[in-house]
Formats: sequence, structure tokens, C-alpha cells
Amino acid sequence: MDARSRARLALALLLVTAPLWGPPLDLTGPDYAYRTADITVEDGEVSMPELEYRRGPTDRIACFSTLDTVYRDRGCYLESRLRDGNVSVDYPGTGTYGGDPHVFGPEYVVFGTSGPVYERTVSHDTTNGSFVLGVDRVDPEVALDDVASDPEGAPPVVREALAAGEARRDEPIRGHDPGRIYREDGGFVVVYEEEVHTGYSEQPGIERGFEAIAVLFGALTVYQVGRDSVRQS
Repeated sequence: MDARSRARLALALLLVTAPLWGPPLDLTGPDYAYRTADITVEDGEVSMPELEYRRGPTDRIACFSTLDTVYRDRGCYLESRLRDGNVSVDYPGTGTYGGDPHVFGPEYVVFGTSGPVYERTVSHDTTNGSFVLGVDRVDPEVALDDVASDPEGAPPVVREALAAGEARRDEPIRGHDPGRIYREDGGFVVVYEEEVHTGYSEQPGIERGFEAIAVLFGALTVYQVGRDSVRQS
């Protein structure tokens, strides 16, 4: 068998085995990029680049994203008034209330991607039965350290992103926030998820069709190489 026939045979075998190596390539559908951005602390305020995703970097700091405020949570607009002082609220349907109120949700709030960090407060005024809502400014370093995670417990792709600035995979991380704050080199870094579209929508049927064509073409090439070898002999 000459060199040209051996090359054709190698190509044919590659095509025939396409169902084995094709699926891991995941040629259609988006990739998921995990990228990093530094959160800086200066003069008692935090600052983060305006990222092109709608969720904030952590579910424990509310409104820490302009897009999150505009598209998802009008409460950010309402709560921003608390910077000027507490607000008393007569909430309907509570009747006689006893005990200390507790509001579940983010403990902290930052209005936009830069500014002071506030801690949410709520108390009950027993004299008139109203609830008093407010925000108290807190040390940003303390707040960030409270909500940040350690890289050691992060998924491998997140650790890779922290080391290189970006990492990609075919599927999103299940059970992991699309954005999360991590402690890194004495500071704080947010790792956020972003879909990267490669030009082909996710169509497994088309991928399987390409594989079938590759197998058919490979089998035909194997037949032709074998036939030519018999003729030459």
C-alpha cells in the first residue's frame, strides 16, 4: 500500500470513529465562560466594573449591579431612599405583633457598581405598631469578607478562572451561582458566568447527522482503498 492509500485509510478511520470523538467537541450551542473582575475598596467604598450580565455578583449583596436594578428589582429604587433616614411602615394584615422582626434576603446593599456598603435593618416600634426600615453604612472590607468564599472549595473551572482570568466549559456549573465573590491574594474577586455563542445554535440532531455522514463517507473510503489495494496486487 503506497503512502497516498495509507493517508486515505487513516482519514477514513478517523471519519468512521466520528461518533466517539464528535460529541465531546460539542460543536453547536454556547460555551460558558467564567471570567474575573476585581472588586476594589478605597475611601470606604467598593467599586466593581460594570459587567454585561444582569445578576449581581452575590445573592448576599442586593442591587450590586446597574442591570440588576433596571431589569429585575424595583426594590432597589425604593430602598435607595433609606440613605436619607429610616422609614416607618404600617404593613397591613399584621395585627398585633410581638418579637423581633427578621427579613430574609441579602444582608447588605450597594446601590450600583460603586459606592458605600450598607447593612439592612428592620425593627418594630411597639408604641405605634409600625415597622422601621433602614440601612446602616458598614465597613466594606468586613462586609465583603462576610459574603466571600474561599477558592479551595470552588469548582475546578472557577479555580482555573481565578488563576488565568478566564476559563470555559461546555455546560454551566450546576448548583453554583453564576456570579460569586472569592477571596484572592488579600483582596476580593468576582467570578461571573457569561454565555459565549460560537455561531451555531444548540442542535444535537444536526451534530448526529454530521456524524452519520462522516461514518458513511469513511466507510466508502475504506471500501475504495481496499478495492484499489486488491487491484494493485
